[in-house]
Amino acid sequence: MDFKKLAENLGLETDEYAELVELFVDTGKPQVVDLRDAVKAENREGIRKIAHSLKGASGNLGLMEISHVSKKIEDDCVSLNFRAVAESIEKINELIDALSAASQSSLA
Repeated sequence: MDFKKLAENLGLETDEYAELVELFVDTGKPQVVDLRDAVKAENREGIRKIAHSLKGASGNLGLMEISHVSKKIEDDCVSLNFRAVAESIEKINELIDALSAASQSSLA
């Protein structure tokens, strides 16, 4: 992941961008847990709200893969496809883990 390019796209220094990414990771990980809980409860509105939040935050940072998967969760939630939602949640979890590792590397 090219933090320098993503930072430049937002008019930020790389270290500033990395701090925002860390904040995203710190808030995103609990949201993944909340998404899993909402799926277990089949709480469609809860799933939609969390996915919408992740979509916006990741999109604002230029993390388009996370944003697209979050949009997919929103869409699958509307059609009550909880299995697809659960699979997408795991994909987001993997992406956030990879983002966290990349962030740590960029700060080293």
